[in-house]
Order: sequence, then structure tokens, then C-alpha cells
Amino acid sequence: MRRLAFVLLAILACSPIRASQLVKTVAYDYSALYESLNPSIAKIHADSGTGSGFLVDAAGLFATNHHVVKNTRFLAVQFSDGKRVKAEIIALSPRYDIAIVKVNSQCVTGMRPLALLPESDQAGLRPGTPVAAFGSPLSQTFLMTQGIISKVEQNVLLGDFLIQPGNSGGPLVDLEGRVVGINTFAEGGISGAVHVHLLKDLLKSPELKDAGTIEPPPDPLQNTRGQRYPTEVLKNKVLEEKLDLKTYQIDGGKFVVTAITPVLVAKLQIQDDLQQAANRYKRRGKKIRGGYEPIDAPFYEWHRNAVSSLDYAVTFEVKPDFGLTGGSKWAMAFAAIAGPQTVASTPVNYEYKAEFQDFKLYVDGKLVEPITPGRQITEMGFVRPLASFIDEAYSGMYVYSPETFLAGEEFRLEIYDAREPEKVHKSVTLKSDSKLIKQIRSDFAGSEEQE
Repeated sequence: MRRLAFVLLAILACSPIRASQLVKTVAYDYSALYESLNPSIAKIHADSGTGSGFLVDAAGLFATNHHVVKNTRFLAVQFSDGKRVKAEIIALSPRYDIAIVKVNSQCVTGMRPLALLPESDQAGLRPGTPVAAFGSPLSQTFLMTQGIISKVEQNVLLGDFLIQPGNSGGPLVDLEGRVVGINTFAEGGISGAVHVHLLKDLLKSPELKDAGTIEPPPDPLQNTRGQRYPTEVLKNKVLEEKLDLKTYQIDGGKFVVTAITPVLVAKLQIQDDLQQAANRYKRRGKKIRGGYEPIDAPFYEWHRNAVSSLDYAVTFEVKPDFGLTGGSKWAMAFAAIAGPQTVASTPVNYEYKAEFQDFKLYVDGKLVEPITPGRQITEMGFVRPLASFIDEAYSGMYVYSPETFLAGEEFRLEIYDAREPEKVHKSVTLKSDSKLIKQIRSDFAGSEEQE
């Protein structure tokens, strides 16, 4: 046996052509698989963020995860060419974390629904089976990773294929391009997908009987441009401009409204590093040779392709404020009568003061539709000896194009509380020379020339 192995190695060493051929029989080229399947895979936009999905029927039906679309009021599907259109939820399976959504059938003309693994071949799924996972994780769109199935459960496939936030709802396929599962979760380096037989069961449900008659609008929605914020411009702004968070915020009544830009995010991320560098220089600056660099390259060029904070957009976060509960206010009032010592020893509870419903932006009197209107659950909790705060409420995350703020003289913001949804909770009017509008314009000044 040892002699045979030696002879084989000698042959490979002396014959590079044969060695190359041997490698080709072992390796697998996934490029054809990607090119074949990618047009039928989509990015799903919902209130709470983004996920993935894939075409399962020529009528415009896409499969995804229930947790991607649950409780959403806004739903859109983005195709591989970047086009986004509105979608509607057709069927849900909360138990198995599957959802079926639909776009206008005109939008999928020419697209091929992905093939689902036949029941007769499902017994062939076993540990060691090679698979590829498709989806749009993090700030990326339409990525593919590969791995193997590590374990087959009745309703779940476990493996080492890479799943990240945003991959949820994308297809897990075998080397023939057949869907074997729906990418769903990752835990401790192990990824999981819902078994395809559960999807096939949902596709037979009564909810889909009249799905062909439902036709959402086919018109393309506004989208964020492919451009990302230049890292060199970002670095200069971070180093040259001090952070003033209040400039980005406005009083929204019982809400705190923050205009989030790439510059603000960068400043918040780098503040600790800058302060540490300043402290170090203050202590030892005179003894440091070669000059003082507060921080070297806080943002690299690869960040443009890896982090969503560099999206070329302005996002308004509308977050509910919090304060004492009604009962705690009464308790503190009675404690104040008893004296300072009683106040200091009175336990209190905190809660959110409002529940987000809607946000509207008018520029020179004209309503501007957001690229993505988002609504997410905000949780907060702490328990201390004399204070407790365990609550959750909806916050708003509304994304706009920077061009919305680069022109115009009057900007009116309207915030709506879910407790009185038909009534404007707070209306704020900003002129073009207000601190917030000037800050937004400053943040994007010079970013175009660097592209």
C-alpha cells in the first residue's frame, strides 16, 4: 500500500497535466449554478429590515421566512437587476417559519421558478451532501456560500453553509440547483434551513387557491443608489469635525427624532478611539517622535462593500421617549410630602411614553415618499434596587435619498403616535438654514466628487 502511494505521488509530480485533471474531478465549479439560479432569487424589504426569497411559481410567488415579513406594513421584492416592486403576503406558516409573498406576474416574465427537490429524492439528503446557500446578508445583495449538510432532522437541515442576517428566506440548493431547504438561522457556527417538504405543503394550502388573482402594482419603487459613501471623505470629516449629536436630533414630542447619516455613524463609532488617542498624546505627546496621528485610517475602502452604515442615504429614526409610569409618579408625589429620605428610598418603574405609528416628510409643501418606511420593535430593560424598566415599543426607521435635503427651503416633519393614529402627534418645520438641514448638507458635501 505504501509503495502504491509512493508511485502515485511520483506520477503526479512528474505529470502536471494528469495532476490538474485529478483536481478537476474533485473540485466543483459553482459559477454556473450561481448564474443559473441568481435571476430567480430576490431581496425582501419589510418593516423590520431585509431578508431573502426565491421564485416558486410563475404567477409571481416567492418563498421566504415568516420572521422576515411578520407584522410588516411595507413589503417589497428586489430583483437581481436592482428593480424593486411592491409585494403582498399570500400565506404564512408561523409554526415552521415560512411565508409566501406575491409580486405582479408581469414582473417575473422570463424568470424561471426554482425547482424543489422531489419527494422521491429527499431520502438522498444525508450528512456530507454538498449544498449552496443564496441570499442577501448584511449590506450585500445576492451572495452565494457553499458547504455540506451536517445533520438531517425531520423538519430542519443543519450544516456549515454560512448564514448571516439578511440570508433568511433564501434557498439552500443541491448541486443540481434543486431547493432542499429555506435558509433560516445560525447558532454557534452551525446554520439551519427549514426542510423543503414543509414549503411544498404550504404551496398546497387553500390560501394559494386564488393567489393568481392578486396583482400588486408592477411599477418600480424608488431605490437607494448603488453608490456608497467614499471612505476618504468620511475619514476627513470624522477627524476634522467634532461630534454634536444634538445637531442631528429634534424634539418629536414624546419621541426623539434622529437623522442618521454615514458621517454621524462614523463619528459615533470612532469617538472612543479619538479620545483615547488624545489622552495618550496629552500624557506623552512631547516624547513621541514622528508627529501625532489621532487615528490612522479609521475606515478602509473595503468597508464600502461590507457595512450598511455607508449606504448613500439619510435615515430618520423616530424613537419613543421613556419616563416614570403613572403609578410611580403618584408614589413619588406622596414620597415628596413625607420628605427627601422617603423619596430616595421609593422604588419606581419606567415605561415608554409612546408607540410609533407613522412619519411623514414634506419638502416645500410636497409629500416625499421614503425609499423604505420601516417600523421596528425597540426593547429596553434594566432592574436596579430602586428602579426597573422592562418595556418594548415600536420605533420608526424611514430611509430617504440625500438629494431630498440638498435642495428646498422648508422641511416639515410629522410624527404619528399609534395611540392616536389619525392625529398628528408632533409637527416640526425646519428652514434650509436650520442646524439639522445644514448638517445633512454638510455631511454629503464633497461625497459626489470622490466617486
